[in-house]
Amino acid sequence: ALLGAKIHVMFLLSWLIAIPLCMARGYSYQELQSGMISFIPKCVVPVLLILTIGSLIGSWCASGTIAYITYLGLQIISPKYFLAPAFVVTLICACFTGTSFGTCGTIGVALMGVALGMGIDPLWAASPILCAAVIGDGVSPLSDTSNVIAGAVGTDMFESVKFQLPMTIPVAVITFIIYVIMGAMGTIQSADTSSINALVQAIGDSYNLGIHCLLPIILVFGLLILKMPAIPAILIGSLSGLVVACLFQGESFTQVINAMWSGYVLEADNQVVAELFSRGGVSSMTATCVLIIFSFGLFGILNTAKVLDVLVGPLSKMIKSRFSGVVCVVILGFLANLSSSASFSEVFTGNIMGPVYEKLGLDKRDFGRAAVVGCLVFSMYIPFVVMPATVTSFLGVDPVAMIPYYISMPIYLVVLLVITYFNLDKKLLNKKK
Repeated sequence: ALLGAKIHVMFLLSWLIAIPLCMARGYSYQELQSGMISFIPKCVVPVLLILTIGSLIGSWCASGTIAYITYLGLQIISPKYFLAPAFVVTLICACFTGTSFGTCGTIGVALMGVALGMGIDPLWAASPILCAAVIGDGVSPLSDTSNVIAGAVGTDMFESVKFQLPMTIPVAVITFIIYVIMGAMGTIQSADTSSINALVQAIGDSYNLGIHCLLPIILVFGLLILKMPAIPAILIGSLSGLVVACLFQGESFTQVINAMWSGYVLEADNQVVAELFSRGGVSSMTATCVLIIFSFGLFGILNTAKVLDVLVGPLSKMIKSRFSGVVCVVILGFLANLSSSASFSEVFTGNIMGPVYEKLGLDKRDFGRAAVVGCLVFSMYIPFVVMPATVTSFLGVDPVAMIPYYISMPIYLVVLLVITYFNLDKKLLNKKK
């Protein structure tokens, strides 16, 4: 945190601390290595899923699928309001691109340009952009956050995302209503949308847009609804993106295959559009996969030497119910953000609390949902964490000054605690059955 070192390498080097300390407790290196090797396979499925999602993003950038969703979202902007439309557009973009960094650095920058051109307070202008980016990042199947948390927790990623919806949907709706009311009351000056119109035009000029661009996403969601396992469904989605890219976007088979490996590169006159849709690929996900593997190796060493038992024991005594378990996860996730890395917080919290949830027989999907709040959402309240420091710099606002303007962050905690305490989500599911 102090040196700004790459967290992935620090996890690897931490083995040099853990191994001798555990050997001093009477364990041989061979025992520790065996424990590490037996622990790492637990992350193989999440790692494979992350890599296949990388290929999907590259394919969908080439096919125009992500571009068309963004194109439609940008047209929601109304000249009479700014906050509510900006929130919706950013949320759509974040959900379908899976990156808060990319969303804030592209669409967010464009929206800030509109707001500043009209003299809107920069902090209020950044509010809907940052809130929507966090909400979309936390619930998108294409997001590193969703995949890392599911991998660390040990749950199916799509099940984890689906389980978040009873929390995420109310948060998004309440936040949107607040922005609508503020707009109706004239709290924020309305904005000119000429810059957004230029961006929409640039996207239209860069792709052959149409309903055909939506075929890959319709196919994937349809397969998932039919209960097809995630990895083959995503691979089919990648293949369908390849077909659409070749038939409608003029891409060659080889170009799309290369995009699925190293990411798609869009040649566009508009730099914002070029940056937004030049991404994806299996190789873009390797850093996330390496982080998971190295962290699982560390916790495999600690688990073999029963170091984790020292943490698990007291935590198990503190957790008496589903509600207290969720509270502990939120607190631990927030404190782990003091490392300055939300990724570290997600992995650390997952590996520490996972055994506790297993021991007590609690639902790990509750764990994953609470981890999103503690590790991702509440990271925005710690200005030196990579997440808030980066996205606020994209928008040109101070991370400390932004803290009072995060409308959705406290709503997250309230909604999470209410639905957990009163079991509202489970009552709803039982009612449907």
